[in-house]
Amino acid sequence: MGLGIVVIFYLLVSGALFVCAAVVCWIVGFLLRDRHRWLRPWLMAAPVVVGAAPTALLVAGLLWANLAPPSVRFHDVFDAWPGQGVRDLKAHGVGTNDAEWIDLAFAADEATSAALVRPPFRKIEDVREVANVLPLAGNGPPAWWTAHRCPNREVHLARHLRTWDEVIVTRCWTDGRVYVQARWID
Repeated sequence: MGLGIVVIFYLLVSGALFVCAAVVCWIVGFLLRDRHRWLRPWLMAAPVVVGAAPTALLVAGLLWANLAPPSVRFHDVFDAWPGQGVRDLKAHGVGTNDAEWIDLAFAADEATSAALVRPPFRKIEDVREVANVLPLAGNGPPAWWTAHRCPNREVHLARHLRTWDEVIVTRCWTDGRVYVQARWID
């Protein structure tokens, strides 16, 4: 389902909630009339707030999917917070209602990087398969993502890891960094 359809759905829900809240507020205002004048501004604002809430939540969710801090991104992928062995963590994420793509890069000691690629990750030995799973340079990763240029690397892949369709971990021995790419598509 595309983002346009979701936005239209949320706008329809917002409109319906606005109308329902307006009717309820009108009835309450009619019943209270002159006894509680101080409620009148609140009764006028309530339908707008109730109607705008679903759309505001959609926008907030999309913003969070694209602007979350690197430590949260790390947790989203590995279901653990970055520990002492993770340094210089960088993250980039692109998310919509039906897809998400996260790029991570960080320096890690040997024990930490080895712990990240335990099963269900499998090491990819075939050079052609490595070329298929690593992203192309112009395919979206940020400038600091250099896994595709690392000559001495080890690539690990996990499919269907929690909410992710694919999680690719590249341990680059040349620069001592770990590159992670996680993606899901609905």
